[in-house]
Amino acid sequence: MTSPDSSANDASNIDLQAAWIRRSSADIQAFVEGLAARLEGDLPGQVDVVRKRDGLFAKTSHVQSITVRTEEFHYLLERQPSGVRTQRARVVGGVILKRDELSLAGWMESLLAALFSQSGELQRASQSLHDFLMN
Repeated sequence: MTSPDSSANDASNIDLQAAWIRRSSADIQAFVEGLAARLEGDLPGQVDVVRKRDGLFAKTSHVQSITVRTEEFHYLLERQPSGVRTQRARVVGGVILKRDELSLAGWMESLLAALFSQSGELQRASQSLHDFLMN
């Protein structure tokens, strides 16, 4: 048998958990919007952002999905009612060979590593071209 204090405590815990879920949902929405804006600006031609209107006559919209294409992988982030779903797909010759579901943190780490690698390769190619042209 539960005491009145313990059932009140359980109700309080449920309310607290529900509040955290609502807050994290709002944080995720802001994160996805900011990430989409940043990636579109920083990686033109490599990022596709799908937006969905907030209503039939609404002027506002929200990001539904983000796809980032790198040399080896496509990174997909999709908004879900419960948060986000993230995938990394290995692409060879324009064909997806394998999809991996990743945590949001794992997805971000993998994407940043791929972009860092791509940046390093472009810097080396630029330096080689510069050295060739200057000699």
